[in-house]
Amino acid sequence: MSTESLKQTGAPPLGAPKEDAPSNRRRLESWQASLVGFICVVWASFHLLVASGFLILPPTQLRAVHLGAALALCFLLVPGSKRSSRTSVPMLDWLLMLVAAGLMGYMFFRYETLIRLGGRTEPQDIYIGLAGMLILFEAARRTISPGLVVLASIALLYVFFGEYIPGSMGHSGFTLRRIVQHIFLSGEGVFGFVLGVSAEIIIVFILFGAVLERVGIASFFNDLANCIAGRARGGPAKIAVISSALMGMVSGETSANVATTGVFTIPLMKRIGYPPYFAGAVECVASCGGQILPPIMGATAFVIADALGIPYAKLALAATLPALLYFVGVYATVHFRAVHLGLRGLSKENIPHLLPTLKKIYLLLPLAGIVIMLMNDYTPTAAAFWGGIVVAICITFMKKESRLTFEKIGQLMANACRTGMTLAIACAVVGTIVGTASMTGVTMTIADGIFSLAGGMLFPALILTMLVTIVLGMGLPTTAAYVLAAISAAPVLQRMGLPELPTHLFVLYYGALSALTPPVCTGAYTAAGLAGASPTKTGFASVRLALSGFIVPMLFLYDQELVLMGDWKGFAIVDAFVSAAVGLILISSALEGALFERLNPPLRALIGLAGLLMVIPEPLTNYVGYAIAAVVVVYCYKNRKEPVLQQAV
Repeated sequence: MSTESLKQTGAPPLGAPKEDAPSNRRRLESWQASLVGFICVVWASFHLLVASGFLILPPTQLRAVHLGAALALCFLLVPGSKRSSRTSVPMLDWLLMLVAAGLMGYMFFRYETLIRLGGRTEPQDIYIGLAGMLILFEAARRTISPGLVVLASIALLYVFFGEYIPGSMGHSGFTLRRIVQHIFLSGEGVFGFVLGVSAEIIIVFILFGAVLERVGIASFFNDLANCIAGRARGGPAKIAVISSALMGMVSGETSANVATTGVFTIPLMKRIGYPPYFAGAVECVASCGGQILPPIMGATAFVIADALGIPYAKLALAATLPALLYFVGVYATVHFRAVHLGLRGLSKENIPHLLPTLKKIYLLLPLAGIVIMLMNDYTPTAAAFWGGIVVAICITFMKKESRLTFEKIGQLMANACRTGMTLAIACAVVGTIVGTASMTGVTMTIADGIFSLAGGMLFPALILTMLVTIVLGMGLPTTAAYVLAAISAAPVLQRMGLPELPTHLFVLYYGALSALTPPVCTGAYTAAGLAGASPTKTGFASVRLALSGFIVPMLFLYDQELVLMGDWKGFAIVDAFVSAAVGLILISSALEGALFERLNPPLRALIGLAGLLMVIPEPLTNYVGYAIAAVVVVYCYKNRKEPVLQQAV
């Protein structure tokens, strides 16, 4: 049974939201929906022209257009309150949209003059800056969360009132004029590199993912995973792990990927007996893991490579073994949960045939094109456009049913721009926080504070850095979460002598995991909605299921062979990977209380102890762990009973 038999799709009117769109979006009709669709098509076409190299603009102008379109869409699509209309745009939001467009237009045409003034400003510039920040914060409140607005507001208040703060956190303070000039009118805050990432890289990859979705790559990934793992115990959960990881690698955003692949995988998991909250958690955790999975790793990896000044290939290579360990842990957990529940996989007639599925392998050509261009030192934007989007569009003409009509092109642009809207606004607000940090140097103060709390010891510093990264990332897209952590938490680890590359991978992991960590677990909320489960219960189940993701970053900072750093000794790398993988499998077995069948408490404790000893990067503990695990596994195998399994479905 292929994916097409599980879900029949129809194209909604251009500008109308998708069926899986967030519930706080308006469902516009008639000319208002057409206007939204028109803005999306123009916005997407603009970025495609920039990505292709046919249109070249200075960074500030590009970012002003990008943010202006995002703000316009926000006020058209996102209600300001629960009482606001969900079917039409009220007059206030029309006014806010026009003001936002005017402010960004001012920045577009004024930027050359601001550069010539060299930091000097006219009174109207300050008024424009203040209005722009208020409009941006209101858009962020609607699309992301009030928490991010509060955090940015605290950062701005800290800049203004810093002279009144005693101790190391105090500074000389800045005038309102200086704050607005730095945060809004220069390239250091709102229009800084964070928004640049959204305008130059993220939006192009979102459009690439939308084209791939139209081509049918999500269905291909699902069918391929079905062929590989569909008949295994708990097959649908393993299908979700594989297919969502592959699709998440492209989309680079947890919630968007959950909404794309979860409609296939979650109903199948529920159908064979997984509880709804667990089915949602599996989809959430797998989608989250796609962002750390080479060779593409979403868009955040390009930000890291650019920030560290290293080739993207080096970053992807370093991230390979940790990503595999993450999915070893997730896959093992869903397997042992299936053993514990006595589940089987899908029956043979519900599994698509392998040969017809493999005939669609040409759908991977866009991914291959991106990787090849990246390896040949093309920019991520050029690789996504020429190697990804152009190749994917060519593939659509291979079959009549997949050919892109003008209506389909408009619809995929509209869907992509709704995702891009949220990310652009988030990146702009994070830019204000980055700007305050560059003004005050507070990042080093935070680093000093964490260092002091940790007492100069590595493990407490890692725990504190992990907590700071997760808290800062809650409710944010992964790229924005990473940037905040990179400027505030990563300096702690580098101060303790750790190399830059594993340090930045460390904060990337926890920035991504913030999407599934309660209380603000946006990915888990999306999955819970599809599964019909409690968001909180789904979030805590996601944390348990993603335990390997919380452990692996600790491992590769202690054992840097896992990120292929050091002398590249083959045996040391294999030994480190195998020990960590076996340890994570054993920990998953202990958590789920199953091996070949259910485990009694003493055996569960023993196998958990063996797993913990295995993940400690010390030869002696590894050998002891191997010995305990061998005894428990042999004992359980010889004394196993024939399990009572549910019938395959």
